[in-house]
Amino acid sequence: MPRTHIRPCRAAAPLAVLAVLLAACGPGGGASRADAKAKDDRPPLVRVAKVEVRPVQREIETTAFLESEHEVIVYSKISGRITEVPVDEGQRVKKGQLLARLDDREATTTLRQAEIQLEERQLRQQLAKLDAEASLRKVEQARIDRDRAKAEFVRQSQIDPNLVSPKVVEESKFALDAAEEAMRVAEFAARRAELDVGTSANAIRELQSKIEETRLRLAEHEILAPLDGVVVRRDVKGGETVGVNTSLFRVTDPDNLISYLSRPQRELPLVRRAREVRFTVDGFPAREFKGAIDLVSPVVEQATGSFRLRIRVDPEDADELRPGMFLRARILTEERRDALMVPKAAVIAEGERSIVYAVRNGQTHKVVVDPGLEERLFLECRNRGDEGLATDDVVVVSGHSDLRDKMLVEVHKEGP
Repeated sequence: MPRTHIRPCRAAAPLAVLAVLLAACGPGGGASRADAKAKDDRPPLVRVAKVEVRPVQREIETTAFLESEHEVIVYSKISGRITEVPVDEGQRVKKGQLLARLDDREATTTLRQAEIQLEERQLRQQLAKLDAEASLRKVEQARIDRDRAKAEFVRQSQIDPNLVSPKVVEESKFALDAAEEAMRVAEFAARRAELDVGTSANAIRELQSKIEETRLRLAEHEILAPLDGVVVRRDVKGGETVGVNTSLFRVTDPDNLISYLSRPQRELPLVRRAREVRFTVDGFPAREFKGAIDLVSPVVEQATGSFRLRIRVDPEDADELRPGMFLRARILTEERRDALMVPKAAVIAEGERSIVYAVRNGQTHKVVVDPGLEERLFLECRNRGDEGLATDDVVVVSGHSDLRDKMLVEVHKEGP
C-alpha cells in the first residue's frame, strides 16, 4: 500500500503573529496601554477637611423626671364625717390654711363639759383654801389656850399646898389636858384642810390636761395645709365619712423643683466638681433650662453600682416647669475650653488605637489620635505638635482605601 505523509503548514504561525502585531499597532491600541500605565501612576484622589479649634465642654447626657422637693399626702388623724371642703384642685394654699372640716359637735360638747367641771373644781379649791385658813387660825387659838392653861397649872402647882386646895390644882391640870387635846384636834383639822387644797389642785390639773387634750382633738377636726403649695389632688368632696388611713389631699410645693440623676460609679471622678446641669423638657422642646448640682450621694448603691446626683432647678425657671416632667439633661463636668477637633469621618480604627491621615504638601502623614472629648460629628485630638496635629492641618475624610504613611495623594477640588 502506498504511504501518505502529512507535511505541517509552516506559514500559519507567522501569519497569526503578524495579525496580532498589526492589531496592536492599529489605531488606538498603543494609546490605551499608555493611558492605563499613566492611570496606575496617578496619586489616589482624596477629600480633606480642616481640623477646627472649637470651644467645648465635657458633658454627660442622661434622663430623669422632675419632682417637688416638698410634697405631702394629707390624711385625717381621726375618723369622722366631712362637713366642709373650701378648696379645690389647682388652688394655691398657705401653710395652716383650712382644707377640710370634720363634724366636731361631739368634741365641742366634751370640751364644754370639761370646762364646767374645771370651774366647779376651782370653786371647791377656793372653799378648801378658806377652810385651811380657818383651821390655821383655830390652831393658833388652841395654842394660845394651851399656853394659858399650862401657865395656870404651873402657877397653881408652885403655890404652898397649905394655901391652895388640891381640887384647884386638879382642875388646872384638867384644863391643861383639855387645851392640849383641843390643839391636837385643831392641828389635825388644819392638816386635813391642806390635803383638801392639794386634792383640789390635783383635780384641777387633771381637768386642765383633759381640756387641753380635748382641744387638741377638736383641732384635729380641721384639716390644715401642711405647707405652702398647690392642691394637686383632692380625694374628698364633702359629706363622706373618712378614717385615719383615708387620703384626703396631696399638696405639692411647685417652686422648689429637684431631680435625682442616677449615674454609674465610673463617672464619679467626672462629676465630683460638676456644678451645672442644662436640660430640656418635652413641654418646651426649643428652650434649655438650668439647674445646679447641690448633692452628690455619699454612697454607691450595691444592687446597681450607681450613685445619685440631686439637681435643683433655677427658681426663675420653676414657674414654667411642673413636677413629673420628663427631662433630658446634660451634666457639664468641666469649664468651657478650646479644643482641637477632628471630623469623625477622618478617624480610622487601627487595632486598639485611632488614626487619621493628615495631608501636608500633597503627602499623607499618619497620626495616632489621643482621643478626648467626643461630640456627634467631631472627636478631640489631645496630642498636638510634632506627635499630633496642628491647627492648620487638613485630614482625609474620604478615600482612605489603601492609604499609607508618606504617600502622595491628590486632593479633590470642590467646584465653585
